[in-house]
Amino acid sequence: MENTETASKVTLLDGNITETQLKHWKHKHKRVVKLSIEDDDGTVLFAYFKKPTIAIRSAVLQASKMDEFKALEVLFKNCYLGGDPAIEEEDDLRLNITTSFSDFIQPKPVKIEVL
Repeated sequence: MENTETASKVTLLDGNITETQLKHWKHKHKRVVKLSIEDDDGTVLFAYFKKPTIAIRSAVLQASKMDEFKALEVLFKNCYLGGDPAIEEEDDLRLNITTSFSDFIQPKPVKIEVL
């Protein structure tokens, strides 16, 4: 697949994003997470997410008190950067990939030692 961007060849990465786009996201958000999922046909699709801020985590927590699916949608809408369009279009793909992202961003275990 060939695309041109200002008369030069652009290499598409997983999820049909450009190297320039990925660099921009990394610069702006510091940490970018790439997730992959297979659709019903066995095609591997990719999605890119940014780490949620405290404000986003708060919104997700508030939404989760009433509806866990709504909480996942809040997380997706606020942290999804881009990737294969099918992930945005198909509820099952979006739900599965956002659930995995949610699991990934959970607080890490902390060792506590009383002195």
